[in-house]
Amino acid sequence: MTFDIELEDSFVVHKGNGSKHVFKPSKKGLYYFDMTNVVRTTLVTTVDSIMNKYSVRRYSSAKKAHFLQSTIGRPSTEDLIKYVKDNMIPNCNITREDIICA
Repeated sequence: MTFDIELEDSFVVHKGNGSKHVFKPSKKGLYYFDMTNVVRTTLVTTVDSIMNKYSVRRYSSAKKAHFLQSTIGRPSTEDLIKYVKDNMIPNCNITREDIICA
């Protein structure tokens, strides 16, 4: 990544394939990358499409794990698993598998 205010007020991210992504400042000063002319493919898996693979109990437990993760400040999944494994959350009834399913 390069940034030279004297040359141009922008951040340039140099990718391994030789392409560049230029981040320019908005009117409020936040730098952004304009993706108007960028063609990308995004694959999305919705909960509805995979929900039938899990039992009602497993789905309910995954929802509890997701709620807990949101409630305690959205720690990473890895950190949340560590908290549960090390019994750092009192009276926690979710498991590592519940967190992964979430």
